[in-house]
Amino acid sequence: MTRKQPNFILLILISIILPVLFTFTIFNSFKHFTKEQEIPQRRNHILVIGKTASNSFLNNVYKGADRVSERYNAVVELYVPSSKAEDTSLQSLFDYATFVNADGIIAYIDNDSDIVEIPISSTKNQIPVVTVGFFNQNIPQISFIGNNFSESGRILAKTAFEYSTNESALYILNSSSKSQGYSSLTNSLSVTLRGYQINATFLEGNAKENEDFLIPELFNKQKHNIIISLTEDDTIRISQLSSDTLYNENNIIISFGNNDTISTYLEKGIVNAIISVDQEKIGTLAMKELFDYKRTNFANNYVYAGLQLIKKDNKK
Repeated sequence: MTRKQPNFILLILISIILPVLFTFTIFNSFKHFTKEQEIPQRRNHILVIGKTASNSFLNNVYKGADRVSERYNAVVELYVPSSKAEDTSLQSLFDYATFVNADGIIAYIDNDSDIVEIPISSTKNQIPVVTVGFFNQNIPQISFIGNNFSESGRILAKTAFEYSTNESALYILNSSSKSQGYSSLTNSLSVTLRGYQINATFLEGNAKENEDFLIPELFNKQKHNIIISLTEDDTIRISQLSSDTLYNENNIIISFGNNDTISTYLEKGIVNAIISVDQEKIGTLAMKELFDYKRTNFANNYVYAGLQLIKKDNKK
């Protein structure tokens, strides 16, 4: 019986081709991986920081800052705790910026933020800080980017006028009367409403404190009510009342301020209009102030961001 001889040529080809194919596959996989994981090697590192409560706001600020990052040869990092359980102090967030030796900081400031120590870089220079949210003169900032309250008042009044009829009753919830800027807003709102010949009832205190008065008004289906809420919390509280089956669907809710919850109420047709600061524009303006300061050692103390009007005319 004769024995079959192995096909040496085939074995040789296999021994050569398989390693080549294997190497080619590994190389392609590695190249694809490194391309996906590539981080821009840019000269400047900008941090966007804040507490959990400002997460939605800062996400939009980050988008605006990141959109222009290439222009400034910068990498923008958003650093916000993922939950309230992980929340930390503003000082700790500033300390983190010092630890990573950031070139600039965009920081959300709460209404009750404490004084913090100036963040210092590895070269012993102050890290420039642009603040957003609430202005606090005790924070070491080169610039604050915030709302034009007078313009906001005019837009709120104009929006109320567009929804009004001869039978409309206008109520304004003003639980932030002691906050900086709100006196300018309410003055502008009042003057503009008088120009439209619209009478308004200002309700001092928050929505919950005014429920005994508001609920009979909101549930009276014979009335056409317009409610302007000057805080996000009050907008949410008034919107929650709409879940009651007796709610008057002719009511109009206009919110000064926006967040994820209010946007959901807008989509459901419960909130009719939102006037808010353009959060992404805040990010682009913050980057401009930071890099103008780095270039000229000068920044504008207070910068007005643009305003957005979002309307939902037809309720679902």
